[in-house]
Amino acid sequence: MRRTTLLVAATVLLFGLSVVPVAAQSAISTEQTAEFVPNPDWGQGHYARIETDAGRIIARLLPDQAPQSVAHFAAMAMGELEWLDVVTGETRKGRYYDGIPIHNVRPGRLFEAGDWTGTGQGAPPIYVPAEGAGPVNFSQSGRLGMAKSGTRLSAVQFFATYAAQPELNRVFPCFGMVIEGLEVILQISSSKSYNNGKPMEPVLIQTIEIFTIGNPGPIPLAEQIPTRKKKLELRPHLKRD
Repeated sequence: MRRTTLLVAATVLLFGLSVVPVAAQSAISTEQTAEFVPNPDWGQGHYARIETDAGRIIARLLPDQAPQSVAHFAAMAMGELEWLDVVTGETRKGRYYDGIPIHNVRPGRLFEAGDWTGTGQGAPPIYVPAEGAGPVNFSQSGRLGMAKSGTRLSAVQFFATYAAQPELNRVFPCFGMVIEGLEVILQISSSKSYNNGKPMEPVLIQTIEIFTIGNPGPIPLAEQIPTRKKKLELRPHLKRD
């Protein structure tokens, strides 16, 4: 873990990127929060309200289809889980997404967030299983999906799609469907960016709020996937008698 921390820190310094500590995150707009009233016509269920610099996105979460993706997304948004800051090596707990930068955009397709270092390599080492291959998928526009962190599926790094992208089906967990704010995703994804997809002008997620309409039952508890440890064995010719 120490080696990973040093590698990520070196990457941040190399590219001149700044990591904003939790205490220094930008303030949430109380005006936006006060204005919001859920529309009962959206129907019973769990929802995410994603407030960004470009506007508001409302997504219906899909706990039946992707229980652990929804569980981790909601818990991190509400500040219920501890997470490791891979740059400082410190354990933190707080509303993870409040003030976080969008670190990757693909014009007219999607944007990605969930990594405070802005590199796509610095998300906390929390993972979810392969899930979310249900009736709601990336063959339609306006979907939330968990991204990959290295070769594993991140429990905190997510993307929001604008266009239909069926090639993402069964590769990434689909855990939410956008019911309002598709134009916001288009605007963010179309931001001018560097060759690596990082927006030239910072675009922030101000806050993510989880809310419920009706009585759909509780969101599942977030369960940690244990890190696999390789069993080291000496080769026969190296074994001592």
